[in-house]
Amino acid sequence: LPSQNSFPQVYSLQSPSFKKPIPYLPPEIITEIISCVNEDDIKSLYSIIQVNRTWFSCSIHILWRQPFKYISLTGYSKLLKVYIWFLPEQTKLKLQNNYFNFDVKEFHKKPIVNYLNYLENLEIEFRSLYWAIKLLLPTLEIEGNDEKHEDNKQKQERQVQAHALLIELFNLFKENCPNLKNFKMNYPNEHLSLNAEDLENICTNLTDYKSTFHRPRPRRRRNAAI
Repeated sequence: LPSQNSFPQVYSLQSPSFKKPIPYLPPEIITEIISCVNEDDIKSLYSIIQVNRTWFSCSIHILWRQPFKYISLTGYSKLLKVYIWFLPEQTKLKLQNNYFNFDVKEFHKKPIVNYLNYLENLEIEFRSLYWAIKLLLPTLEIEGNDEKHEDNKQKQERQVQAHALLIELFNLFKENCPNLKNFKMNYPNEHLSLNAEDLENICTNLTDYKSTFHRPRPRRRRNAAI
């Protein structure tokens, strides 16, 4: 019979082995380790940034390089809520005074990490961006909106707010992301020139060809004649 010492040893969570501090690794080594993680493995990357500040600093840029790639429309809305923090103070003041009849709490937040510096690829449909903003608007109120149904006046206010916020976010991405290499959006100039009501109508029209991407199909290569 094998000796008792040959079996795997079971440690209790109260064991001193689990209370040892994480050994120090220089940032160069951490960066090399992180480079072995697939960029699409979001779950692992989220775990990495929670190790400590050094691991966070070495990996956070990967998650924010193209954040819209991995999420749904609801996720778009949550991301935009963060990007609102980076709007210029004059823009926040203009939006607050001219378009919002309540105190927007996101206008008062001061970001610790500048996520705009990490954004490299932004490819998004205009309709998706618009509806993400529409989902975002009710969450901006400090008291919250308990009404399940909006009346016509509230709907018009939401349209105007979404229109104004969309323009400012578009300008934010275009002018304040120094490392943005690929910014692709379908017909942005034509959409941004519309008023709030026309923009709402186009983005709710599922047959409008300008509100969605139309990527050309790759051509099949013909086999070379032998």
